[in-house]
Amino acid sequence: MYCSKCGAENSQGTSFCSRCGHPTASLLDTQPAEAAELNKYQLTIRRLSRYWYLFAGLNLVLGAMGLFAVQTGISMHVGPWEPWPHPYLWDWVLVGGMGWTLLTLRVAFAVASGWGLSRLTDWSRVVTLVAAGFAFLDFPIGFALAIYTFCVLHGKHHGHLFSRLGVNRMAIGIR
Repeated sequence: MYCSKCGAENSQGTSFCSRCGHPTASLLDTQPAEAAELNKYQLTIRRLSRYWYLFAGLNLVLGAMGLFAVQTGISMHVGPWEPWPHPYLWDWVLVGGMGWTLLTLRVAFAVASGWGLSRLTDWSRVVTLVAAGFAFLDFPIGFALAIYTFCVLHGKHHGHLFSRLGVNRMAIGIR
């Protein structure tokens, strides 16, 4: 292998030219490519964090509106049996309580995913993948977000990139 600056012949495993000290082609090719890939992945994680925040807000607004409509619809339902028997109070409480609990959990997971990804915490990748598993049921927006999340976070290569982002974040002292 020859130096691109002075033309001196160097052995295959060297990183710098033995005559002038200029970086060899193998070192120049790998470092910028890895840095560019890491930078691109960091921007993708930042975008994914914003998407999870938007998904949490959308779930909060539309879910609350839907549950309110369902609960008021159940309590004001009039049937041919009026005035009795009314729908059981237990059904109304059970449907409302479970619905509000599930909505709260869904919004909490989405907010935790967005916050964790924006801070590059160690637990955020796992929490976001779990949240994406639940988002599959929310067609079409949640389904699309879940597919995108699995494409960005799942796999060994993405796990390695995510851990390198966290290490770089800790090395420069970002909290």
